[in-house]
This record gives sequence, C-alpha cells and structure tokens, in this order.
Amino acid sequence: MKLLYQLSKNIFLFIVLILISTKVFSDSKDIWKKSKEIKVNKEDNLKNNKNVSTKIKKNKESKKDLPKTIFDKNKINLGINKIDQSLKIEDEVIFGLYEPSDTKIDINFWAGIDKELYENLLKIYSDKNRKSLINLSQKIFLTKSNISTFEDKGDQHLKFISEWLIMNKKINLIDEVINKNKIINKNPELLNFLVNYYVSQGQINRACAYTDLMTTEVQNKELDKFKIYCLVKNNKTKQAQSQLELIRETFEINNFFLDKIYFLTEISDKKGTPNYDNVFNAHLSILTHDEINIKYENFTKTMELKNYFFNSGIVDKLLVKAMNRNLDDTNENLNNFVIFLEKSANEDLYDYKKILEIYKKYNFSFDQLLNFENAVGNLKRPELHAILYQAILLAQKPEIKLQVIKKFKDQLTLSGLRKIAEPVYYLELDKIYKTKPKLIDRKLYNQIKIFKESTLTKSNKYNNNYIYSSELKKIFYKDIDKKNKKKIQKILNSFDKKIKKKQYKLSKKDIAFINLLKLEKVNLPKSMTQSFYEKKIYIPNEIFNSIEKKRNNEALVKTLLYINNLGNDQNNYTRNILAIVKIFDNINLEALKLTFIESEFSL
Repeated sequence: MKLLYQLSKNIFLFIVLILISTKVFSDSKDIWKKSKEIKVNKEDNLKNNKNVSTKIKKNKESKKDLPKTIFDKNKINLGINKIDQSLKIEDEVIFGLYEPSDTKIDINFWAGIDKELYENLLKIYSDKNRKSLINLSQKIFLTKSNISTFEDKGDQHLKFISEWLIMNKKINLIDEVINKNKIINKNPELLNFLVNYYVSQGQINRACAYTDLMTTEVQNKELDKFKIYCLVKNNKTKQAQSQLELIRETFEINNFFLDKIYFLTEISDKKGTPNYDNVFNAHLSILTHDEINIKYENFTKTMELKNYFFNSGIVDKLLVKAMNRNLDDTNENLNNFVIFLEKSANEDLYDYKKILEIYKKYNFSFDQLLNFENAVGNLKRPELHAILYQAILLAQKPEIKLQVIKKFKDQLTLSGLRKIAEPVYYLELDKIYKTKPKLIDRKLYNQIKIFKESTLTKSNKYNNNYIYSSELKKIFYKDIDKKNKKKIQKILNSFDKKIKKKQYKLSKKDIAFINLLKLEKVNLPKSMTQSFYEKKIYIPNEIFNSIEKKRNNEALVKTLLYINNLGNDQNNYTRNILAIVKIFDNINLEALKLTFIESEFSL
C-alpha cells in the first residue's frame, strides 16, 4: 500500500510540474506582449506629461504682463538671420501677422536696433502719407517678431503700432491683427477706435462684439459705457445694471448716459435731452427720441457722425419728409439739406446718382426749362444745378446737349462738386460720341477714354494711362508668363508712339521707373533710352556702413528713414530710387523691394 501511495504521489507531482511548465511557456508570449504595451504606455505617459508641462507653462505665462500670442511656431522660419537655437522659446512673446519666411525679416529684428534709431523711426510717422513708406512699415511692423526683447517687454512698441493702425485707418488689417494677437486687446484706444468705426457704419452688433475682447486690465470709461449699452441691447438688463453700479464706483457717469440707460431698461420714463457730441451719444439719442426732432445739422460736426447719418438710414427718412413738404417757407431748409448732401457725395459719403435723382424732383416751369440760360441767372444752388441737369435730360439735339453738359460741369466744378460733375459730363459725352462722333474732337475723346479706364481700374493696382503705374510693373515678378510678356511689349510700343508724337510727357516718376526697367535688362524703345541715369549709384554712407558690419536689420530701419525724405530732393529722385533698390538687393530683401516698387509707383 505504501508503494502504491508513493507511486500515486509521484504521478500527481509529475502532472503538477507539467501543468506549471505549460503555464510558464504559454505565459511567455503574453509577457512579451505586455512588455510592448508597457513601452507604448510609457511613450503615451511621456506625451501626456509633456502636455501637462506645456499646460503648466501656458498657465504660468498667462499670468505674465504680456501673454503669448497663439500661433504655430513650427511654421516660423527665422529668416535671413536665424536666432541662436539655445534661446529659450518660452521667454518669447511673438506679435505679428506675416511669416518671417515670407518677408525674410528676422524674428528677433527689434533686438539689434539701437534705442535712439528706433525712436527716430517712430517720429517719422506723425504726418506722412507716402504709400511706399506705409506699406513697407506694415510688412516690417507686422512680421512676426519677438517683442519681449524690448526693455519694457514691448509695451511702447504695441502702443505705437496701435496708433499707427488707427492713423492709417486700415480697418480690415486692424481686425486681423486683433483676431490673431490677443496681446493687443489691452489697448483701449484701438478698441475704442473700432467700436466708434462700426457704430458709424451702422454695424452695432459688430461694434458690441469688440466689448467681449476687453480684458480686466482695460480701464476705459467710454468702452465700459458701450459694454453696458450692448448688454441692454441683448436683453441682459440685470447684468447691465450691476455693471453700471460697478463702474460708477470708479468713474463719474453723466446724467445723459444714465437717463438713456434707465429709459431703455424701463427703469424710468424720462428720456433726457439728446446729445450729438459723438457717434455713440448720437446713436443713444436716435434710439430714445422721436424722428420728428432729428435734424441733419446734428450730424455735420465730424466724419464719424456723417458716416452714421448715411449708413444708419436716417438720411432717407429725412429726405422723404423734406421732399414732401411743399410750403414756401421750407424751400430754404430743403435747399440747405441738398447742399449738405451734395458736399457729402463729393466726399464719397453719399452716392452721386442719388443727388441726380433729387435734381429730377425739383419743380420748374416749362418756360424756365425752355429758356434755362435766362433762368440760371435767377437761381442759386442746388436749384441751379437741378435745372441744368433737367435741361441735359430734355435736350434732343446733340449740339445743344453738348453745350448744356459743359455748362453743368463748369457750374458744379465751381461749386467744388467735381465728383458729381465729371461722371455726368463724360458719360453724356460718350453717348454723344456714339450717335454723332464728329462733334467730339480727338482731345475730348482721349479724356473720355481716360475717365472710363480710371473708373474701371479704380480698385486695380495698375493704371495703363501712365508708364510708372502701368502693367509694366509685372516685369519685376520672376514668374511672368508669355501672355503678360506680350501685353507688356504692346504697352511699351504704345507709350513709344505717344512719346514720339509728343502726346505723352515723361514725369519724374516715369523717368525713375524707366531706369528700374533698365536694371531688369528690359529692351526699351529709343524714346525712353534718353532718360537713362548714367552716373554711378552709391548707397548712402550711413546705410552702407551698417551693411558692411552685417547689421542688415539696422540698415533696413535707416532705409525707411531715407525713404521718408525721398520727396525732399526733387532733382535727384531717380538717383535716390536706384539707391534704395540697390540697398534691398544688398541685404537680400526681394519681397520688400517689390513692395517698395509697387507702392512708390502707383497713383
């Protein structure tokens, strides 16, 4: 029995050993799988840890005075002067729109600029409207750059850019800058400008949207007041009331605003008095007062008020009322109103075609229209303009119409209304030419042609009526196709004929532009070769020294200062233009060179 028991025990142990060994070998496959999973999980954990650390960094940075702008750093090419890779990326505060890889401007551009030179650069923008300087500055100031290199972490720089944007009134550009650079939202002047602009355009909802961008750092009474109005407009009355009480602890709020808000929120039925000192006050006054009390004179003080008057639809309501009144004692009021509308049309605030419609509504006797030349002597504007326009429409014979439209043009031009006079004059002349071409001489025909072309190309960057602004500028683009090359040759031949026949006189811009074409080795006609500048071109010493020391950023800033004085030396305009182009070639800034040429040689 013992033997049998021992045998059974041995067999049992053997079976257990076999089962354990089988389990071990079968588990070895699973262990290998798990080791892979562990490796992957480690990588995931590393990524997660990296994300967490990134979030921590971002949270830390959000507490700084100047938070980072959101952008994709991987896309940034550091341009011609790449920064040291050892520079800590988290110390950067990036501001801008354009990629350094496109403009070839160093991301640390401002770090190497002398403080005095930088301040001299800022001074030149107070009253300058040279298009080339503005467009070059736009590229330079708004190329993505590390503004933390400034002593004040970029505060003065951002303040200047805000003022520069406001001064040049590039609304779409301002919108883009604000949308892509949250850092600039701290500037109350810029936000105020945008709010007032969109209110003046009648786009109240869009103006209200900018109040959402206000940070707690923005302390501005006018913006706070507008934000309260927006809350009321969006039926957030309780929030508006609490916000009003909050700002009254900081600012003194006038009764005008309080009356308007209390009336709009139905706390009070007291409307208060209207006020048209600014566009926001005007808007509140319109909302709370009857239309019968609204007068066009209230909107004549500033351009913003004028814009609001025309864009909000008030003009149409007042005009209908004014035209429907037939009492003699209101004729003077109507005429004064129409004179205001005429001036506004000449300022591009009102469509000139609407003025013509008003002219047609004036009542004249048959005898006055038949003998309009005699009637003209007894009439004042705008009735004088109205009877002449009606006489144009009634004239059947082209010979008579020709006389009337000339008188209409002369009279309106004398009144300072060229933008109403010229479209009527040239379009009527064109109609006469189509029916009786012999009445229109060659000189007058060319004037009609120039007017029609300028109207069509008003928004175009090219104007083929002048050499310097023509499509010849396409030569400077390396990817020009065969079709454009043929067109350019035709343009050259056309100007060549005009110059030979003394139908075209070369201007100083034409001469400078011709010399730029020579640099591009364009085969120019003989009539243009006489304008070649044959002397050697030297870069100004101060800029040349910066280039020699490989301080290209400094050289570029000095070039902007040089461009600022471009118009002061009329006799050497061509020489100076060629020197500027040579500078851009020396510091390898082809994109900025093209920006300069496109802008400087435009209408």
